[in-house]
Amino acid sequence: MFIEYIAFLSVNGVDVMDKYNEFRLKYPDFYYHGFTIQDNKDHIFITYDFEIKGLMRFNPTLKVPKKQGLKYDKSLLNKIIFSSGLAEIPSYWKATCSPNIIIEGEYLDEYQINWLKKLIYNGLGEFFYVNKIEVNESNFVNIKSNGENKKIEDNNEYDGYLVAVGGGKDSLTSLEILKDIPNKKAFIINNRKVCFDGANVAGIKNEDIINVERLFDKKIIDLNNQGFLNGHTPISSCIAFISYLSAYLNGIKYVVLSNESSANESSVMGTNINHQYSKSLEFENDFRSYTSKYLTNKIEYFSLLRPLSELQIMKIFSKYPKYFNHFISCNNGGKTKNIGKTDGWCNSCAKCLFIYILMNNFVSEEELVSIFKENLLDKKQMLNYFLELLGKTTNKPFECVGTIDEVTYVVNNLIKKGGNLPYLLKYYKDNYTLVEPDDKILTKIDTNNNVNEKLLDLIIKELN
Repeated sequence: MFIEYIAFLSVNGVDVMDKYNEFRLKYPDFYYHGFTIQDNKDHIFITYDFEIKGLMRFNPTLKVPKKQGLKYDKSLLNKIIFSSGLAEIPSYWKATCSPNIIIEGEYLDEYQINWLKKLIYNGLGEFFYVNKIEVNESNFVNIKSNGENKKIEDNNEYDGYLVAVGGGKDSLTSLEILKDIPNKKAFIINNRKVCFDGANVAGIKNEDIINVERLFDKKIIDLNNQGFLNGHTPISSCIAFISYLSAYLNGIKYVVLSNESSANESSVMGTNINHQYSKSLEFENDFRSYTSKYLTNKIEYFSLLRPLSELQIMKIFSKYPKYFNHFISCNNGGKTKNIGKTDGWCNSCAKCLFIYILMNNFVSEEELVSIFKENLLDKKQMLNYFLELLGKTTNKPFECVGTIDEVTYVVNNLIKKGGNLPYLLKYYKDNYTLVEPDDKILTKIDTNNNVNEKLLDLIIKELN
């Protein structure tokens, strides 16, 4: 992924910082005009309306299933839908980084404006860094709003768990931890087959799966092809609001994500730039604060796996081989095969290598090769990703990967076991000082989390 982003440093031979300044001058205003809703029997269909004034209008859509017969407050529904639209802004705004964002139809107070500024600034941290765009957090954008800010009371009652399933090991681990918890549903976006398969293996029936269809406006790709700015956006912030909206429309109390403590580590050494910002505890706490203050405090969003590291999650996941052929953590494999509706491992990205390394600590090489079809630790072309994962470069891979300490632990542990070492492990042994693996990394619980005591007991029981 890093190689892909490097291309953005020069657009048609012009320095990206110059393009950034040019676009801001030429297109100073970005509008969030609002949205329309079609309220149907079993779902609502939402169309958002964004505009870079003088350039292009964008209309991404959402189709969200709802529980038939459930009564809900339309004013609160509108507020949740509006707030979800705020998280969609960075995906379109980044094309020109317009200095003004104008929000129509809803008033934002100072707290909300600062909340949105923080999301854009931190959520686009990687985008700014990779494109070498220098921005000032205090004045990189001016957010204005017009409209009313009505106070809403929520008289609804909620129950049950909505578990977001993304196709990887993490959400399947959450489903396994919650296997004896009744009244739970799975939340999936865009019909990914691997998500349905994993949820079904975990015992979730199709009628208990809430599948949301989210379509971004492909006109943004046209702009990218014309040389407008592009890069990583905080997609997990969109997922946070969409899952919250789905919980509201289906009367569900707990929205359960599967983001781990490892997501808090920055991607660029010595900075706060984090590819996983919208998966971090910082974002989670900000989101919980926003929703309880401006939407409803009766729906609770949290990450079940926050007490755990990626390595600990893999320790639990590896106990359940029933999932080995029903998970995919590679972003490229899904893209190359029918837009993610069927999936595979690309075996050439940092994410594939990371999963392979961690899994190797708990699963035999024979089992691993049956999943990945080759030994990724024996691929010379993976060396740069390998060094990035180990913190031997200025940045980690711009992927959702674990901490440097976790990878270092596993690599040293694998070398310690001896035998005929594959290329990458031999390279490490020949060029770096080996350290004695400390097994405490497998048992230490991160206490900075929003998990209640009942669920925390289930996590610890599963881990040990």
